[in-house]
Amino acid sequence: MGSVTRYVPTYVNRDGMRTLMRNAQGRDTFATAAEAEEWITMVTANNHADTVRQIWGDNPQFAVRPCPCYPGHFDPQTVWFD
Repeated sequence: MGSVTRYVPTYVNRDGMRTLMRNAQGRDTFATAAEAEEWITMVTANNHADTVRQIWGDNPQFAVRPCPCYPGHFDPQTVWFD
């Protein structure tokens, strides 16, 4: 079936593994790394630090990663990243 590259906001979870900040659905992926980075910036700027910590933990280390996605609907083919 193949894949297309999209970009996703990620964080390091409590187990020390980098994973998606959002749902594993095409609507939560981005066409460019800049768009994904902008989403991270908006989330962190528009939410209180306590809210961010409650959702993503004490040291989330947010970062954008390229993600192989299914063509057409862009659902991610993985939720784990380096």
